[in-house]
Amino acid sequence: MKKNKILTKVSNVLFPHYVCPFCGRETPEGKVCDKCNLSKIYSKYCIKCGEHILDDEIICYECKEIDRVFDKNISCYVYDENTSGSIMNLKYKDAKYLATEFANILSCRFLEENIEVDVVTSVPMSAEKQKQREYNHAEEIAKEFCKKNNLPYDALLAKIKDTPRQAELSRQERLTNLKDSFVIIDKTKVKGKNVLIIDDVFTTGSTMTTCATALKKAKANKVYCLTIAKTKNLQP
Repeated sequence: MKKNKILTKVSNVLFPHYVCPFCGRETPEGKVCDKCNLSKIYSKYCIKCGEHILDDEIICYECKEIDRVFDKNISCYVYDENTSGSIMNLKYKDAKYLATEFANILSCRFLEENIEVDVVTSVPMSAEKQKQREYNHAEEIAKEFCKKNNLPYDALLAKIKDTPRQAELSRQERLTNLKDSFVIIDKTKVKGKNVLIIDDVFTTGSTMTTCATALKKAKANKVYCLTIAKTKNLQP
């Protein structure tokens, strides 16, 4: 068995097998395939939440109504049938190898944005939740992202309450659910800094809002958010 594993590793080095990180189709150098790229968020997107928009507006209708605490969210893809499966596999099915693939996707988009960042962090889990899953998927992605971009990673935030899953709640319930659940570990590492928070999916923005609120209270200069995918806003 051990010999077979060694031979497999050698074979993968000599004859690498590249696949789309979302659907698993074979692609050159592991690039996102044409089908999954249909979900990519291109140049026309809200400058606040990252929502893909079709008209000439630069701010979506939701961000015109909501005072965003974070300075900007950048999402790479729409969260849909093309992109959701692999994200769930990383979160719940121990597919940690996908953290590297997602870090590549985030890196490409980050470089396009040309924003200045002093430190990178990730949305934390409660100690109980992380013990159950054994790792924090957002942290895994963020650390790989920092390696690729030569940026410092620091666990700036801690989640002190184990809250119900956000996916099961309304927008208002999500904000109430997370209230006072995140704290800053060391305020001296935050003051005056431009902070980038990495997570997997941006839905209503309540998680990023709660994290950004804690960071801004600790005197962070700018708070940017970077996510693999974003759910579509509900139509007005």
